[in-house]
Amino acid sequence: MGDCQSVPQEDNELQVSKERVQVIIPEGVAAGSQIKFRTPDGRLIQVVIPEGFGPGDKITVEVPPKKVQENKFKTLHEAFVYLDPKHTGYITDRDRFAEVASMLTDLKGTKEEVWKSLDKDGNGQVNWPEFVEWAEDNCSEPLELGLSGSESAVSFPALWTGPTDKPSDYVAQLQVTDTEQFMELGELVQKTYKKIWTRDRKKTGVDKVPSGFDLIKAMRCENLKDWKRYYHRRHQIAHACSQKTNFVKRPVLTSRAAALYKRQAIRTHCNEWLLFHGTSPESAKSILSGTGDFVISLAGSATGTLYGRGTYFAESITKADEYAQADEDGLCCVLVCKVAAGHVLYNDEVTPDAEKLQQSCISGEHHSILGDREKCRGTFKEIVIFDADQVYVEYALFYKRQYA
Repeated sequence: MGDCQSVPQEDNELQVSKERVQVIIPEGVAAGSQIKFRTPDGRLIQVVIPEGFGPGDKITVEVPPKKVQENKFKTLHEAFVYLDPKHTGYITDRDRFAEVASMLTDLKGTKEEVWKSLDKDGNGQVNWPEFVEWAEDNCSEPLELGLSGSESAVSFPALWTGPTDKPSDYVAQLQVTDTEQFMELGELVQKTYKKIWTRDRKKTGVDKVPSGFDLIKAMRCENLKDWKRYYHRRHQIAHACSQKTNFVKRPVLTSRAAALYKRQAIRTHCNEWLLFHGTSPESAKSILSGTGDFVISLAGSATGTLYGRGTYFAESITKADEYAQADEDGLCCVLVCKVAAGHVLYNDEVTPDAEKLQQSCISGEHHSILGDREKCRGTFKEIVIFDADQVYVEYALFYKRQYA
């Protein structure tokens, strides 16, 4: 965010006082980029750096007069409901958003530029947690959330040990030393094992299915920002599922680990599940540290796009292991995530229409896809999510493959 100092000037032609401020361009900002700064009266202004200017330079910006359009929303939730008239759980109407943004903020720019301030991942849709985060970053006078009771408060898992408010960037990885919990994670691995080969197994460098997996270490993850976003999104999904007459509660293989499901208080009534996600050591490290995330817009590049360009999860450790890469000591890593799958779009076609399936989720009709390759190909079920806030990384499991 740029620094500024007031430079009042008189506009004789209009006979009104206008204010201009000088903004110092911060490091790492090039011409054409957008920066934000606060005016002397506390408003947040967004400007585009003109050609010929760079870090350390000063530019003069005219501060627009305070809006005369009255804000008709008392809470952020009221604004979100207005922006989501079909109750899909997403904001997609750019014209409506531009209207609301003009009421709540002093952001300048075209409709598309204002939309980009909201839709940071570029997927064309924005959920409630993303909207709240946008409001916190851009509203000079933020509104109350406007949710009642348990909707506005955030409950934390029973195992949570860190802060529940500040600092907002709190992230920790805590080794699981409790023997009982470690055994429950071992049970999760054991009860989801399936001796089934697919061609993706070749990616591991050994073209045969391990006879088992030896759990060496488990880390439990705490990420304050991610948990709050996941909590609110799960609450929203649970409410949507309760309103659907065609909602189906579906079992998954990981629910066989009943003790762990109980410990984690998994909400199976809205198809919240524990699922595996195999990844590279570098990606796992980035996600666990809080510097990375499940970037939906880039997902599918490593795992294919059979059901659309989402993030793929497995109910079986064997399937997730196909995407885990061993280090020089033979140690592999998979993530165990809480996933709010919600209203699931079931598909057992050999060659599904990926674009059609993806749009059904993005439009808000469904929250996830369950591709039943077990039924149509005799392999594994795959679950696909298109919204990163439906995922919370709970554990990282470090293990070694066993071969008989």
